[in-house]
Amino acid sequence: MSLISPLIPIILPVIFCAAIGVFWVRFKQPFDHEFVRRIVLWVGAPALIVGTLGQTVISSDLLQHVLLASVCMLAFSALFAAVACLVLRINMRNFVVPLVFGNFGNMGLPLCLFAFGQEGLAIGLGIFLTTTIAHFSFGAAVLSGKAMVKGVLSSPIIYAGIIACLLIFNHWSLPVSIQNTLGLLGGLSIPLMLITLGVSLSSLKLNAAGKSVGLGVLRLFIGLAGGFAAVYVLNLEGLERKVVLLQSAMPAAVFNYLLALQYNREPDVVAGIVVSSTLISFISIPVLLYFLGV
Repeated sequence: MSLISPLIPIILPVIFCAAIGVFWVRFKQPFDHEFVRRIVLWVGAPALIVGTLGQTVISSDLLQHVLLASVCMLAFSALFAAVACLVLRINMRNFVVPLVFGNFGNMGLPLCLFAFGQEGLAIGLGIFLTTTIAHFSFGAAVLSGKAMVKGVLSSPIIYAGIIACLLIFNHWSLPVSIQNTLGLLGGLSIPLMLITLGVSLSSLKLNAAGKSVGLGVLRLFIGLAGGFAAVYVLNLEGLERKVVLLQSAMPAAVFNYLLALQYNREPDVVAGIVVSSTLISFISIPVLLYFLGV
């Protein structure tokens, strides 16, 4: 029990907040997915990125390392996922994206915050920024068969990242009133992300169970393998190494299901990957946190 008790304050808040979403659905309360998605992606997440990265003491060198580590993590994960699809003889276009892109936002950011504090959250946000851009450009392009430049450039998260980078690289600070406003707006993101995760998981159905569970387990292995490859190649140490590995171990993102549904890429199986990998991650992530010495 003494080995588990330090992890409880990290894992339980995530479970409790997601459970609110589960019970919300069970009690048949209305939930406007589109409104929540827009308020998070257009207001909450950009405010969280600018407010946290602009306020946290993070050097420009560290930010560059984080962005590079994120790209490496995704590149290695994509390579491993492509090889897995070839070996298993499954449709690469349908399954590479859900095998590569984890839940770096809804689940990853709260865990980075609870496990490593504000500095860990800042590093996690750098990973979230990079992976979000890649998901809605490279990921959507793979699924749709065409470039998605316009969709990426219309996302406020991109411009929030640019503003945050300008603040860090130029050692600028925001006025206190603006910083406080960003703190309030950014504070709504993490609870809403977790509640939405619970609502989304309750709404998904686990079809093609055997295939879905197998690919859900594979997602966790591929993500973590990509993380370990990135930290090894870049020789990352300390907190940056821990956050990259934690983020790499996230289950498949709910957005994978929405994209699969939009482009008709076996959405039932992808939904099963999201549900099964998320449920399994409640066991695998505490093991990883213990391994990381949290």
